[in-house]
Order: sequence, then C-alpha cells, then structure tokens
Amino acid sequence: MEGKINILKDLQTVIQKALTNFKKSPKERLSVEYIQTRLELLENDWSSFKNTKTQLYGQYKIEDIVSQKVADIYDSTEDIYITCKCLMKSTLNKININEPQMQNNSCNNSTNSSKSSHSFVKLPKITIPTFSGKYSEWTTFHDLFISLVHNNKSLDNVQKLHYLKSHLTGEAEQLIRHTPITDANYSECWSHLEKRYANKKYLTNCILKRLFGQKRLIVESATSLKELLDTTSDCLSALKNLNIDVSTWDVIIIHIVTFKLDNETRKQWELSISNDSNSSNELPTFDQFKTFIEGRFRALECIEPRKVMAHQVNHSSHIHNSKAMLATKSSNIRCEYCSEPHKLCFCKQFAKQSTDGRREFVAKNKICFNCLGGNHTVYDCKKQTFCRVCKKRHHSLLHPNREPPADSDGHDVTAKSTVDNTSASTSDQIVACLSTRQTPKPKQVLLATALIKAENRLGDFQTIRALLDQGSQACFITEAATQFLRLKKIPVRGIVSGLGHERPTISKYMVNLTIKSTVDHAFQLNLNAYVLNKITSYLPERSVSTSSIDWINLNNLCLADPYFGTPNKIDVLLGADAYCCIMKEGIVKSPSCNLMAQNTTLGWVLSGVVSTSNESSNLPTNNISVHCAQFNEDHLLKKFWELEEQTSTKKIFSPEEQKCEELYTKTTKRDDTGRYIVHLPFRDDDPACKAAGSRDIAEIRFKSLEKRLDKNIDLKQKYTEVINEYLHLGHLRAVKKEDDKRYEAVYLPHHAIIREDKTTTKVRVVFNASEKNKKGVSLNDTLMVGPTLQADLRHTILRWRVHAIGIVADIIKMYRQVRVTDEDTVYQRILWRDDPKQPIGDYELVTVTFGTASAPYQAVRTLHQVAYDEGDKYPLAAAKVLNSFYMDDLMTGSNSIEEGVEICKQMIELLGKGGFALQKWNSNNQQLLDRLSSICRIEEVQQLDQTQLKEENKDKVKQDIIGNDRKIVEKDIEIKLDSTIKILGLTWNRREDCFQYSVNLPPLTTAPVTKRSIVSDIARLFDPLGWLAPSVVVAKMFIQKLWLAGVSWDEELTTNLKTEWSTYRGELILLTKIQVPRWLSISSNNDLELHGFSDASKAAYSAVVYLRTIDTNGNVKVSLLVAKTRVAPIKQISIPRLELCGAVLLSKVLVESAEVLNIPETKIFAWTDSTVVLSWLSSHPSRWITFVANRTSEILSNMSSTQWFHVSTKHNPADCASRGLLPSSLVYNELWFIGPCFLKNKVMSTQAFLAAFRRFVSRRGHCAKLWSDNGTNFIGASRELQELASIQPAIAEYLEANNTEWHFIPPHAPNFGGLWEAGVKSTKFHLKRVIGDSTLTYEELTTFLNQVEACLNSRPISVINFTDPGEPLPLTPGHFLIGEPLINVPDRNYESSNVNCLTRWQFVQRMLQSFWKRWSHEYLSNLMNRYKWASKVPEPNIGDVVLIKEDDLPPSRWLLGRVVEKHPGADNVTRVVTLRTKSSVIKRPTSKICILPISDQ
Repeated sequence: MEGKINILKDLQTVIQKALTNFKKSPKERLSVEYIQTRLELLENDWSSFKNTKTQLYGQYKIEDIVSQKVADIYDSTEDIYITCKCLMKSTLNKININEPQMQNNSCNNSTNSSKSSHSFVKLPKITIPTFSGKYSEWTTFHDLFISLVHNNKSLDNVQKLHYLKSHLTGEAEQLIRHTPITDANYSECWSHLEKRYANKKYLTNCILKRLFGQKRLIVESATSLKELLDTTSDCLSALKNLNIDVSTWDVIIIHIVTFKLDNETRKQWELSISNDSNSSNELPTFDQFKTFIEGRFRALECIEPRKVMAHQVNHSSHIHNSKAMLATKSSNIRCEYCSEPHKLCFCKQFAKQSTDGRREFVAKNKICFNCLGGNHTVYDCKKQTFCRVCKKRHHSLLHPNREPPADSDGHDVTAKSTVDNTSASTSDQIVACLSTRQTPKPKQVLLATALIKAENRLGDFQTIRALLDQGSQACFITEAATQFLRLKKIPVRGIVSGLGHERPTISKYMVNLTIKSTVDHAFQLNLNAYVLNKITSYLPERSVSTSSIDWINLNNLCLADPYFGTPNKIDVLLGADAYCCIMKEGIVKSPSCNLMAQNTTLGWVLSGVVSTSNESSNLPTNNISVHCAQFNEDHLLKKFWELEEQTSTKKIFSPEEQKCEELYTKTTKRDDTGRYIVHLPFRDDDPACKAAGSRDIAEIRFKSLEKRLDKNIDLKQKYTEVINEYLHLGHLRAVKKEDDKRYEAVYLPHHAIIREDKTTTKVRVVFNASEKNKKGVSLNDTLMVGPTLQADLRHTILRWRVHAIGIVADIIKMYRQVRVTDEDTVYQRILWRDDPKQPIGDYELVTVTFGTASAPYQAVRTLHQVAYDEGDKYPLAAAKVLNSFYMDDLMTGSNSIEEGVEICKQMIELLGKGGFALQKWNSNNQQLLDRLSSICRIEEVQQLDQTQLKEENKDKVKQDIIGNDRKIVEKDIEIKLDSTIKILGLTWNRREDCFQYSVNLPPLTTAPVTKRSIVSDIARLFDPLGWLAPSVVVAKMFIQKLWLAGVSWDEELTTNLKTEWSTYRGELILLTKIQVPRWLSISSNNDLELHGFSDASKAAYSAVVYLRTIDTNGNVKVSLLVAKTRVAPIKQISIPRLELCGAVLLSKVLVESAEVLNIPETKIFAWTDSTVVLSWLSSHPSRWITFVANRTSEILSNMSSTQWFHVSTKHNPADCASRGLLPSSLVYNELWFIGPCFLKNKVMSTQAFLAAFRRFVSRRGHCAKLWSDNGTNFIGASRELQELASIQPAIAEYLEANNTEWHFIPPHAPNFGGLWEAGVKSTKFHLKRVIGDSTLTYEELTTFLNQVEACLNSRPISVINFTDPGEPLPLTPGHFLIGEPLINVPDRNYESSNVNCLTRWQFVQRMLQSFWKRWSHEYLSNLMNRYKWASKVPEPNIGDVVLIKEDDLPPSRWLLGRVVEKHPGADNVTRVVTLRTKSSVIKRPTSKICILPISDQ
C-alpha cells in the first residue's frame, strides 16, 4: 500500500511541475506542437494517476485508504490537472486565432488529410540572381542556374533560354541580346557565357586577392572575427568549386589569417595550441583554427551586445551625429544628411547647402573630406580622387571659395585639419579665446581680422582667416582648418576655461603653424596653436556698411582683410605671443574716433565700434567673453599614481638616433694632438636656422645682458673672466673682419647662471641654442639629440658599491674638450665686448657647446670613442669608461690599493689620448689618495704641454699646478642628477665609506602654504635608489591627497592639510641620521643572493631588494640594495591586484639588479605575503582574466614561478614602504635597512649542520661514509672536524679509529647527487601538498615526520630469504638502520572523513595516509617504468619474488608475492601471472608487479 501511495504523490509532483514549467515557458517556445505535446504528457500522467488510485481502492480496505488521506491527494491533484489543462487549451486557442490553420481535422477527406503532413512553414521563393558580367558574380549565378534551370528536365530549351535572358544584365546581356529564342540557340548562348566568364585563372586571382586582402583586426570584436572566418571559409569553398585542391593549405591559411587577428586573440590561439599536449609537436589544422575562432567570437558576443544596443539607440536618436563602430557595421547605404538610401556625395539637399554649411557638417560628423565616406579620415582614404577645381585632397563639394560673394553668406576658409608638434612649455600656460552669449547691444564691435597664408603639409600656402587678440596668451586653430592644411597633431591636454564658472573645454592637440603675410611677402612666422572644434561664430556678426569707412580710402590703407565687413568664419586666433611679432608703428582713427586702423605686417587691421546696416535694429547680439586655456597640471599629477603600462626596458635606437650614430661614425676625425673633431648632427643638409636674422635678436639680448651686468660689478667681473677663459683656452675665437657669413650664421644669446653649490666656477655662461630666429626656428630645432649612451645613475651606483675601495673623479670641462669642425662653427656664434664703449665683436665657439641639443650625446659618444680607439692598451680603464661614468663624473673602485693606482694611471693616460683631463680625485682610502697626488701633478704638466695655450699662459698654469694640488679633494661627494638644489640630497662620506642624506630645508615664510609650493618641495626629494622609500612615499601619498581634495595650485591649504604637511616637513631633518654602507662586502669567493620583497596596501605598492653575501666562513651579511614604490591609483582596485602590481615591480627590479651585479638566475628569490599572487603565478597566464594574465605573463617572463616564496607580513620589509613611515619611525627601523632576520639564518650554518650531524649519529650510530654537495655549511663542517682532530689528540685517536669519510660531489655538478636529490624532491613535493596551509604544533609535526620517515624506510629493495619456499621477507632501508623493518601503528582510514569531524590526532593521521597513498603510488610507478618500459627485459620466472601494486594498503605496508604460474598469450608473451602471497593465491597482470632484484650469490 505504501508503494502505491508513493506513486500517487510522485505523479502529483510531476503534474505540479508541469504546470509550473508551462507558466515559465518563454513566448517563442509556445508553438502549437509544443502545447500539444505538453497536453499529451499531461493526459498520460493523469491517466496513470487514476489507474493507480483505482488499483489502490481495489486491493486495500477503505479504512486503511482513508487513514492515508488518499482522497485529499486526489482532490488536490485533480485541481492542479484542471488548472494546467485549461491554461494549455486557452494558450492553444489564442495561437490558432492569430495564425492560419495549416492542417485540417481528422474528419477531412483523403486529399485534405494528405496535406496535413506538410510543414506549417511556407518556404520563400528561390530567386536566381541576375548576372551583370562581373567575374565575381559568375560562380554563384552559374551554380544556381545549373541547379534550377539547366538541369531541370521539365523545362525545354526555349523556356531555359527565356529564363537565361531574363536574368542577364549589362555586358552579359549584350553578349546574347540579338540571339533569337529558339530551341537550338540555348546551348550556343550558354556556351558563349561559359567561354567568356568561366575564366578560372581570373576567378582564382580574385578569390585569392579577397582572401589575402582582409584587413587586420585592431581590437577584439565578435563581428570582425566572424567576418574574418566567414570570408576565409567562403574563399576556400570557392576555390574548391573551381576544382583546386586546398586540402594541404591548412598551415599556409592559418599562418596568413593569424596575422590578421588582434593581438589578444592571436595570443590566445598560440596558447591554446601550445597547451594541447596531445598535439604540441603536430601542426594545427584549419578545423582546429575554425573551432577556436568560433569559440572566441561566441565568448565575445556575450560581452558586446550591450555596446551594440547602446550604439543602435544612439544612432536612431542622433542620426547626424552617428559614429562608426566595428560591431555595428551596416550593409544598407544611408545618407548621413537626409537618411535616404544614397551616398552623401549624391545628396541634393546636401548640395543645396553653402560651402560653409557642407564643411561644418562634414567636420562635425567625422566624415572623410576626400570621398565623403564614413568610418575613416582623409589621411586613411584609399580613393585616389581630388578636387576638380584645385586638384587638392578634398571633395569638389567642399572646395573653399576664397573670394567672398556679395551676399551675407561669406566665404568658407575652414576645413578639417590636424595639429603639429610644438615645444610646448610645461609651465603654466594660459590662453584667451572667444565665446558667444546673447545680450542686447545696439552697436556692433568690429574685431581685428586678417587674411593670411598658412603652410600645409606639402609646403603650399593656403589663404585662411585670422583673428588678432592681444588678450590671448596663446594661439588657436580650428579642427577644420587643421584638416584642410593637413597639419600634424601633437597630443597635449589644455583646459579652455572662461571667466566666472563656465564649463571648460578640453584641447587635446597642438600644431606647429607657419604663416605668411598677403601684404609683406618677406614676413614669415612660425607659431604653436591649440586645436579647437570652433573658435567663435561668424565675424562680424552682421554685415557692416562700407559707407562708414570711407576714411580708409582717403588714407590709401592696404587692409589685412579686405572683406572685413562680410560675416565669415575664423580659422586661426593669433594671441599675444604672435601679436608682438606682427604689430608695426602706425595708427589711424576714424573721424568719430570709434574705429581705428592699426598697421601690422599682415596689413592694416580694423577694430572698434561700427554702425550696422540696420542702425535701428536693436536685436540681441553676441557679446564676447574671455576664456583661458592651460596645461592641466593635475592631469600630470595623476600619472604619478596611475598604473604603469608594461613596456620593454631594452634600448632600441629610433631611426633618428640611428642616423645620428651613423653621422658621428662617418664624420668624426682627430687632430694632431688626438682631440676629436665632430660635426653638428643636423637633421637636414640645409638647416632652416640659418640666414634668419638671429644676429639682430642676439644683439638685443646682449645689450639687455650688459645692462644687468652693469648693475652688479662683481657678477660682471666674474662673467668677463669666464669669457676670457674661453678665449685663453682656445675654446672661443674672434670672427675675421673679412668674414662674409655674418648674415647666414646662427648667433646664440647667452646669460649668466650662478651656481653657489659649485666648488670650482660659481658663475657659468649658458648659451641659449633654443632661441628662435625670425622664422621661428632655433638651432636646437634643427639638431638631432642623439641616443642616451650612459647607464642609469642607479646602475652606476650599484656597480660602485661592489668595490672595497671607492674612487671618484670628474672630467675637466668635458664638453669643451671636443672640437667642432670649422665648417659648423658658423652655427655657434656669439656677441661680446668687455666695455659698452667698444664696438660689439663677433665670436664663434669652436668646441661642443653646452646648451645645444646634441652636446650631451657628442661629449659622451666621444668619451666612449676614446675607449674604443685606445682601449686595447688600457684594458682596466676602457671598461670603466664605458660603464662607470655618469655624465662627466667617474664612480669606480678596486679591491686593493695597487689595483686602484693602476686603474687611475690607465684612466688618466687613456682619457689624455683624447684630450680629456680628470680632477677632484677622491677615495675612502687615504694611502691611495697620497699616491694619486704625485701621479696627477706629473700627468697634468704633461697634458698642459700638449695644449694650444700661449707660452706665458702655460707657465702660469704650471706654477699653479706645482703650488696647489687642485686635482685631489678630501671632502664628501654629493651625488646628483642635475643642477637643481635638492631639499633632500644624497652624499658619500668617504671617511665612513657610507652614504648619508643632507637636508636643505628653506626657512618657513609667512607666505601661504599652497599645492604649488608643496609639490615643488616634494619634487626635490632626491632618493635615486629608494633607500628612503617608506618616508618618500608618504610625500607621494600627500600629493594624491591634495588632488583628491580638489585644491587649486595657488589656494591655501586647509588647517588639517597644513598640519599634516608641517609635521612631515619638520621630521625630514631626522633623515640625516641615516647611513647606508657603500661597500656591499663583496669579494671574489663570496656567495651572492638577491632577495626581493613586494607588498601592497590601499595607499601604495612597493618592492625592495636586498643583497645577501655569504663568505667562505659562512658569515652572512644583508645589505639594502634598491627599492621602488608606486602610489595606488584613484580607481578602486582590489588588494590582490595591487599585490600583483607590486610583484611586477619587484620582478623588474630584481632582473635589473641581477644584470648589473652579474648574479645568476638560480640565486634570485622573490617573496610576497599574498597567497593569491602565488596562486596566480603557479598556473599558466591563459587561465586568468586579461588584467591578471598580462601581469603574470610579464612576471613569468622575467622569473620562474619556483623563485617565488611566501613571507609573513610581519617579516616583509616591503610593508614599510607600501604603508609609509614618517622619518622618525624610519630612522631606527631594522626591518627596512637590514631585512628580515631569517635572511641571516635561512641557509643552515656550519654549526647548525654539526648539531644535526651529531643528532643523526646519536640516533643511527657511527656514519662511516657521508656524501654531500659543496654547500658552504658542509665544507665548513668538514674543515672544522679536521681542525678539531688536529687540536685534541684524544679526539684525533677516536676519529682515526671511527673516522667518517666525507665525499663531496664535483663543484657545479648537482647531477652527481641526482639519486638522493630525486628522493628528497619527491618527498618534499608530497609533503607540501599534504600539509598545505595547515598549522601543526611542534609535537604534531615531529610525529608526522617520524611516521613519514618510517614509510620511506619501509620500502622493499630486495629479499632476505629468497631460497625459503615460505613467505618472502623483504630487505628494507630499516634493516640497515635498526636491524629490522620499520612499521607504523595501524589505524582506521580517515581519508574519506570530514575534516571538521576529526580530532587533531586523527587529522595528523589523515595527512599521513594521504602522503602514503601519493608517495607509494608514485614510487611503484617509477619502479615499473624503470624495469618495464626502459628496455626490453626477460619475462618473470617461476619463483621470482615481486612487489605487487595494490590499493588501500595502510602506511608502511607492502604486498609481496612469489610467481607460481605464468599465463602466456597467443604470441607466447606472458602478460598475466599467478602469485602466492602470505594469505592467498591471486592473479595479476605483469603491469601491476615489480620484480625485486636478487643477487645470483
């Protein structure tokens, strides 16, 4: 009875679920067939329910049935059934009403019943496409016509020919137009068409062109991937239809198509085929590639639909502002202007618009100016069409009519444009421009406009309209004019803001623009202009009556804009930076004094109030408001904490740098004294900087300098001394009076720079090679800068720290030791006179000049060239010249005094060959300095004799040399990157041989504390190697805090921010207490290791690297090497991702440090406290999302995942830098400066090993022979035991009788210890996975390891009683240790038990059982592989003792058996044997047994 009731309840549940599921069914699923099927199932379930109920009432008593509440079950089920059936029938009736019935009832006649078998769906009519004579259409037309017409036997030839003619157009139709429609002519016409268009060669070329001409994908897109795959498949199918065998083309097709993929998809494809272990050595097939692409675009389709829908909504609501997107490509042609099905160039409504209107629409909607097509610009346009009027690169409908019409439409001078590079200053730059607002004004203001000629990219000049605005601090150009001139854009970020609180406009680009006057043809000006979509509206606002300016004609003024009265667009706004170059003397006012004309190089410009053509009109007009544009300094600050892009660190010369290098190699020569003579590296053979009035500009600057010097007699005296020194040393010479290159030469202005931090010359002359001439071109604009040749300062300091003795010096006047060829000195002329009463003299610099763009490259390159040319004679010095110079400072060292002296002697002689002399020698070793003193005097006198000084000057200098040893200095050395005086500076204390920090805090003033002053102070914190990173990062965080607070640059800070900054600033002085040893304690026999740590917090992420040195005695020293920090981005990023960014930073720093210090990869260790990062690194990057995959890929390309380890947060020194420490907390922080304590104890020391060895001997007895590698702890222990034996005779006698023979494997040959290394590796591998993240007490861990030891030593290695016919006894390692097998106390199996239900003891036993299962299976598998698969071995013999691979054996338990019977197969090979074990006889395959080795003896 219970079974029947259960059936009823189950059927009730089924019917209930049927109702629920039907209600949830989507509308598209509710078809007639679906509902009818549901009804059938419902009826079957209800029928089974009733039958079961009937059986129940027939077999059991009514009292029992009532007690089980069967009636209630029936009633509720019946209600559910009725509800479900009614719902289904109601839905079915609705469908039948809306859709025509395609099937009659069963009562219909046989004819109608036969129709009921037809489908409800009416197939569309098959239409044969028309063929116009294009080869690309022939294959499709041919196949369809053959299938539907040509091979249709129900049609006669007349009908077929009629069908053929009706489906031909164009050239194909003309081919058979006059052929009569007869039965015989069909075959002839069809043959004509096949002969003409079945051109297999041409069709093949077209298909291949389409296949190979597919565009490369730039970004991931499901639509583009489908199009690429479909086109490729279609082309291959078309080739197959032409009977071309493409079955062997898979490799070629895949190679071609993969280069069309976007970078991410291509990367995923390569990873997918690399991860396929089954076919890693096989070439992929096209089917595999097709499957991958299909899976790829399906995945992308799940991501892109929202973007597509958003675009479609935008497209429908803003038809004229539509933007082309890759994922929404439409095949229907729609006019962008009127939305009709035609192209824009054929739109009549568009053609009716004015030229201005057409150009504005094209520019606004990002349409190509050449073909009027979308999705590309004029630069990417592939159509070779030009304007029919001017033959320029724009559409004829957009040709600008520069002659303005008589009506008020005006002429259009705007067109799309681009922007060029400018040497934009990084200082605050504010620019004024115009905007419009409605305000009532009865009068109209006329602004100064001019027609000018602007140079386009091809060098031609086009006429455009300019507005002159003295209130603007920069120039502007419209986007339309930029595209019209095809100027090159330079990305910048400028904010154009107005008076008050108007919303600012962003200028993203800048151009370099060259303009000419239409009046003065000799005038030309080069300027920089920001690009805006629009500068202002039409100017003037309304037409101006010419009757009000009759006074102009009376004065015969040549206007800069003859059409000033006609409203027209403004293409360029010329600001104050160009205004001063344009204005000339002369102003003429109108009789009413409301309007004036001003004389300029562009012509006379008009400005002022004028009467309008309708004076009585008082309509609201446009007023003018001033806007300001400036570089967004906050945007520059954001880059301070934004995530860095991953870029390559390898130096690759750019084409210009390569050209500069080749020029130097080809043109550099040496004079008789050995000095090098170089050419200035001009970009062009005819530099544009010459012959442009540079002397006039230099003369103005020089007279201004004289006035300044006259006000400061002391400065003038020192300045004159510097110039005279140039003359005395032959670095400057007067230009001959008969010189004829005065007006072609380039003259450089010069001025004084006072450097109080300098120990030699405090006043220096700076030559301004960036001063632009009248063409707007400077000398530096035409020079190539050249590549950077010297190593980074951090690398130089790291190399310097390797030497026990530090040596420093610098080159005397390094730049001025390299001469410039005479033909190029004309570009380095200056003006000078000692007395203003004297005439100004022309001079030229004959050496490489500080201030020219190429000077650093030429000086360093010449320094290297000396090493290349003369280095064979001075090997020690040559390497130092290439690697140990930073600018003109030498930072090197040696490990002994003799070596140091030899390096200094070679360096002096080597550099002397090229005319370079060293000074300011310093060292931490006083003996070395004393020996250098005499060497420097001798060398300096010898070098002086080779110079070109006059004899009387030489004698004077020699006396100075003998009387004053100026080449040796004994003071602390300041290390700096540039001439900026640092608040926090790094110095070398030579007496203590350590680095110290100097703090140069200017006194606090009453001036308000602003963001500008704070950022200025923070920028001068000099910590190149990051030793103060925990404190410096606090300053970086404060900058971010200022940015988030929205404080403007010159706004006073709030009280809280000022207090925080004052506290930090006041503690900076404490950093002077920090000392970092210079020497890293490195010697030739030391073992070196790099240990890096990374960490991240919400505020920042960091990386710090330590060098761990181990000497021959096992002493360990840990030194802080380098550190880096990054402030966390404003955008919320999870801590694990920031930890990953820190790991990326650490991998870079580790690899960089290892390359500098020549540390092998095996000695590099990376530590992080993030288990998530370690998990990411333990798997292939392809498993992770893009953010994680990109960064793990970069890390693993730098380092192996096995080099990464976990460290607790409290032992992670990078935690100090990621969270930040105030200077007071940093000064005495040992974790930061000497690293975690485990670095000193990480590797077992000699004493620790001796203690372990004694424990081993105490437990196991005397050890006769011991094998190990050449670890420093082992070597030290062996040496100590030998020394101990020689010191104490009693111990010596004991060791002589019971000596342990210690064997070391050869150095650098770990494979000699491969057997025990493999065993240890296997055990560690399983231990790590069994214990995992569990934490065990000391007792638990000791118990567990002892039991593991018993498991390992219980393995059978042979048999003791082989001849005994009874149970075989195994020989195990335990017999050698304790004389009998090792066993484990048996326990129940806990592997399948829930961990939460186990006690601690049971949990440990579960670990043991898991280890045993893993290790024993691997051990047996390796044994069977060794004996079974390595080579062909004899079959097992009767009586052999074997080890049986059996599952579920407890720890330390092995199953042994003896072969009693063999069962050979049909090929006489035995694959199954019968074994007798201790308790039974079993059969096992030979693959499950391992024969134990037995000696014949």
